[in-house]
Amino acid sequence: MTTVLHLPARAGAPIACDMSTATDTPDERLAEYARLLDGALVRRERRAHAVVFAFRSAPGVRERVEDLARREAACCPFLGYRVETAGAELVFSVTGPEGADADAILDAFYALPDSPPSCGTGGRDPLSGSSSTGTNVNPRNLAKYMSEGEMPS
Repeated sequence: MTTVLHLPARAGAPIACDMSTATDTPDERLAEYARLLDGALVRRERRAHAVVFAFRSAPGVRERVEDLARREAACCPFLGYRVETAGAELVFSVTGPEGADADAILDAFYALPDSPPSCGTGGRDPLSGSSSTGTNVNPRNLAKYMSEGEMPS
């Protein structure tokens, strides 16, 4: 039996992220994503109005992804979230409405770093925008959107 978690976008929700009631900080959430991507990511895709992450279906991964999806839906209800099994992979999709503001946030999701910050980076913070995604979007913008609710100009 395939279990699907689908958290649809809330109709009419403003395109703004609000972590004021979250139990974690934006930086903690980014670090959690980095650990998850480092340990289980198989691939990621940027599609029109969506970002799709495919993870190895390993013990504990589904629970971690579903927990993140629920927390994201609470702070960014204008986006839709879906977690489902596809073959040997766990697929996490984040979808947004048309528009530059939503696309900027999806770009920041796509640019999330593949590994957490470490002491061995030569003083360089992997969350500063250097990632293996081939994009020059700064994933710190996601933390900025989450903490300040500020959209790009």
